[in-house]
Amino acid sequence: MHDFLPQYGGAIAQAIERVLERKADELAPINPWGADVCARLKGFATRGKMLRGKLVVLSYLMFHDSIEPPVLDAAAAIELLHSSLLIHDDIMDRDLVRRGQPTVSAQYQGWGEGQGLSDPYHFGLSMGICAGDVAFFIALEILGSMEAAPSAVATLLALFAREITCVGVAQMQDVFLGSGKGAIDEEDIYTLYTYKTGRYTFSLPMMTGALLAGQGPDILSQLEAIGICLGIMYQIRDDELGLFGDEAELGKPVGSDLQEEKQTLYYRALMERATDGERERLSHIVGKQGIAQADMDYVRRLIAEHGIKRDIDERVAQLASRARGLIASLDGVRPESRACLLDLLEYSVSRER
Repeated sequence: MHDFLPQYGGAIAQAIERVLERKADELAPINPWGADVCARLKGFATRGKMLRGKLVVLSYLMFHDSIEPPVLDAAAAIELLHSSLLIHDDIMDRDLVRRGQPTVSAQYQGWGEGQGLSDPYHFGLSMGICAGDVAFFIALEILGSMEAAPSAVATLLALFAREITCVGVAQMQDVFLGSGKGAIDEEDIYTLYTYKTGRYTFSLPMMTGALLAGQGPDILSQLEAIGICLGIMYQIRDDELGLFGDEAELGKPVGSDLQEEKQTLYYRALMERATDGERERLSHIVGKQGIAQADMDYVRRLIAEHGIKRDIDERVAQLASRARGLIASLDGVRPESRACLLDLLEYSVSRER
């Protein structure tokens, strides 16, 4: 994966930049915010790992030895959709840092403060919501205007609409559960992981590339299943990094999931296995803003003492085993692409950032 995919990151970034520069010119006559939001989106979207865009490329190259312009268009579209979701997610989670920089809403809040606006915080939130909406619809415009077979474009638009709708509904569940009032079991968490992260992070881009490569329902179904396994593992590791990671490497605050009372496998197991005395102390940590280092150390110690990480690692290993079998069963895939997919699997198992 490290040799195969990085070469396409620059091409995807250039595709994003081209479309946003064009949109800035189109929107500039309306008011100054058109060019402003496109510039902010360009910086935000191209700072990420562009995993989803690279997966579009990878899944296309499973069946072809070179890429065509519509593949990069689709990759740019999915990255802008991802940016849209992240911008809105940061607002809901009250996060001020993303990818090592102020979130889009925090950028606008800072601008409002500099201009002496009466309520710069509300201004920042409102502008962030608008920026996320703009990114979303630019992505749909890219998909709708791709130079591909009309049937493929129609199928892709329907697929994107379905999957992003599922993300929205899963996010609503996540918001409700973060209120501290919702009861949840382990199966609910896996469902949340599947529809909020797994399918749109892995299944959707891989199905997109395969569709553009002319593949039929059987291959798409296999890639969908592989993507779900990879996505759940990816989200579990993301939760783990949110507890044990390094803020400088993550580009966001460690412990933010605890601040928002995110219902993760780690959180559920911790509250289930903690003693009454431990729960009492946890009640003064979870849901509080600005968790102290000593409190984070305490949470980490409890996770280790109660064997939570060990048990979750076993579940990740089971998902990885299923994904390996599915990857091995893919027909007609170029060997280097299969190797890259297996490398991606190992990355999802052991990722450190």
